[in-house]
Amino acid sequence: MKTTHHFNPDTMRVRFHELAAERQRIEEQEVLPLREQLDQVVAKIHVLEAELTPIDKVYRETRQQLVPIDREMAIISRALSGRTAIE
Repeated sequence: MKTTHHFNPDTMRVRFHELAAERQRIEEQEVLPLREQLDQVVAKIHVLEAELTPIDKVYRETRQQLVPIDREMAIISRALSGRTAIE
């Protein structure tokens, strides 16, 4: 990559336009196609998120039923020093 060592305003203007053309080429040929791919994947993710959200809500609400059971089991297990097997 060239650097701007010549501080002549004319050569600096030429270099500026070379850089602008190279930037535009890279953006059009390399960046924009990748951006389109990213946008397509993100659109798919949004569809999946819309499907996931209500299921996740019901899952979390249903799972809450286990919390008091787990707490009581933990209390009993501690009281029995972990010896919970029925003999």
